[in-house]
Amino acid sequence: MQYLKDDVKNSILQAALSEFMRHGYSNASMRQIANSAGITPGNIYRYFKNKEDLFQELIHPVYEKFIQYLMEIKDDFDDSYCVINTTNPLDYLRKVESTIVELFKESNVELRILLNLSSGSSYEPVKQELIQLAAHILMKVFIPGEDQQDQAMIEERNLAHMLAGTLIEGVCIILRDHEDGETVRQLVDELLRVYCAGIISRLNI
Repeated sequence: MQYLKDDVKNSILQAALSEFMRHGYSNASMRQIANSAGITPGNIYRYFKNKEDLFQELIHPVYEKFIQYLMEIKDDFDDSYCVINTTNPLDYLRKVESTIVELFKESNVELRILLNLSSGSSYEPVKQELIQLAAHILMKVFIPGEDQQDQAMIEERNLAHMLAGTLIEGVCIILRDHEDGETVRQLVDELLRVYCAGIISRLNI
């Protein structure tokens, strides 16, 4: 009966979500997921081809939203600089922050898994994509004009990448260690405030 199959599938998905949250993708066990779902290990493969297939079923919806929002921010940022360079690039870091916080409210566990526990899966590069976007924004802060190749510009680009990496890692640690949406918002907001204050101070704005 279809409703029984749906119940079994939902049980597998709930068990898998807990397993991926505890152990990450690489160390998650299909046998343990089956045991937690109350089915035999062999039966789980009637619903999912393999661990990657099961992981995708859980994580792909939040991944699609995440990438869509990031691309919208990047396109809007690039368009604003093509038209007239009056937008404060740091405002776009705040948009990235808002996107992460809103997605966290919608899909708490899935987002935490996506950003912190997807190593070994096809979603592993997602954190790096987020770092690249933050670096792209910060490079406009440190190099507001045309790109140049002198040593000073190279150092500014390296600084942008370093700051982007540490900022995103900080956000991921907050997501890893906290489950309450309001706490996450406050901590991410404070982290970004400290970063922006330091950047503005360095630029003597």
